[in-house]
Order: sequence, then C-alpha cells, then structure tokens
Amino acid sequence: MELQKKLIDSLCNENTHEEFKKLDEQNLLKKIIPETEDMKLVGECKYHVVNCEEHSLNALQELEYILKDETFFPNHIKDKIWDYLNTSIDKDITKLQLLKLGVFLHDIGKPSAKTIDETGRVHFKNHEKIGAQIAKNLGIRLGLSSESIDVLYKYVRHHMALLVFYKTNDLTKEKLYNTFYTLKDEIIGVMLLGYADIVATRKLLNPNENSGTIKTYMEYIITNYEYRFKRK
Repeated sequence: MELQKKLIDSLCNENTHEEFKKLDEQNLLKKIIPETEDMKLVGECKYHVVNCEEHSLNALQELEYILKDETFFPNHIKDKIWDYLNTSIDKDITKLQLLKLGVFLHDIGKPSAKTIDETGRVHFKNHEKIGAQIAKNLGIRLGLSSESIDVLYKYVRHHMALLVFYKTNDLTKEKLYNTFYTLKDEIIGVMLLGYADIVATRKLLNPNENSGTIKTYMEYIITNYEYRFKRK
C-alpha cells in the first residue's frame, strides 16, 4: 500500500509529470503499474516520434501547463471546468487527480493492441478499449471507489473522442448529444485529455504548429454541453 500511496500523492502535486518521472527513475513506477515497461517498447509510428510512456508523460505535462495558464480557458467555461476538476469523489481524490492519471494511462493499451500489416505499418486498433480495462484493474488495485474507477475508465476508453470530432468535422447536434449522453459531465475531462494528447503529439512533429483549431473544437464541445445539453 505504500507504493500505491506514492502514486496518489504524486497526483496531488502540481507537477505530477515530474513526480512520475522520479518514480520511473527509482524503478517504482513499474512496481505500481507493471504495464509501463511495455509502454516503453512501443508507440513510435507514423503519428508518434517517441514511445508510449514518453508521449504519455508529455501529454500529462501539456495538461498541467494549460491548467497553470489562467488565460487559457475562455471566461464563459473557465469556472465550469474548474468546478468539474475540483469535484471530490473519494475522500482524498478529485476529478483533477483522476484526470492526471487518465492522461498518463490513455495509451497503456497500445502494447497489447499492436499489429503490423503486410506493408509494415504499425496499428493499435482498439487500444482504447484494452487500455480502459487495464485502467479499471489498476483502479481496483489502488483501492479506488467504483465511482472513481468508472470515471477513470471513461477517460481512457473515450480519449480519442476529440480527435474523431476534429478529423470528421462532424459537430452535428446528433453526434454531440450522443457523446454527451454517454459521458455526461466526464465530457469535460475527456476533452481536456484529448487536447493534451493531440497537442503533445503535434508539438514533436511540428513545434511551430498552431494548436488554436483543436482548442476551438474543445471549447465548442464543452460550451455546447454546458449551455445547450445541460439546459434542455
């Protein structure tokens, strides 16, 4: 239980990505989350220039970066996002801490999902489903409540939702509301995770790329959830 407590304590730090790096350097992270060792062996592909673990730490750093920027979120959704993140679930766990863990775990299913096609191209089909189950099992090992485990599961299972909205450019009411019905308030955490994931990836591919478009998608989706779906 001492190791599990180290992980939970790390989630309370404003620089959790640095704390996780320390745990990794001390060979403690793999004792708490054994799957992290496999994450170091996969992930580099057409879309990623680093392995899964390094990318996940980069995404976590990106999340913590935007949360420290008081001007990042527009005023009409800023308080709603922070009300959500500060929501307590377990006695000592908030959704912010669960989200940090979810960001780190979002690609943990990739090692098991990895396949290589006849052209040599690497695929990670259904990694989000596999990863969600791994996250659920970790939540049980950490002694989290069923509600916390459910939230963590949704973060990992649906972490690609923002990317799908962006790639398909389908922001119809039907598409949005179907997602809202599935995720409820967790749409906020999922959108923040998706943003951190995408931007952390794109920064390594093109450091000068403007992330404003994906930010606009994220804000639009959260705005529609808060001001249309919840008020209908």
